Amino acid sequence: MSDAFAQRAQAVQRTLLEMEENAAENDLFALGYMIPQIGLVQEMADYDPADVVAEDFDATYWQWLESTFAQDGMSDADRAQIAALWQSAIDRTPQ
Repeated sequence: MSDAFAQRAQAVQRTLLEMEENAAENDLFALGYMIPQIGLVQEMADYDPADVVAEDFDATYWQWLESTFAQDGMSDADRAQIAALWQSAIDRTPQ
């Protein structure tokens, strides 16, 4: 059975890693923050692979990031930068 959630997570992770390889120095912190969160989201997500679509990963990942921002005391500027990089990553990642 196909797991669209896990497949999307892997595809987004590849995109973020590619972005990191070509990133400006000021984007490295944000990308370095985002990339390991993918594995954590996959570990913590409770779902039935038969009942998800790829976009469910996107929504779950963003909700996860928003919760970690508060826990980590993330500044508004860092949050905005991560949001912009996230949007870029999802725009670049094929469905």
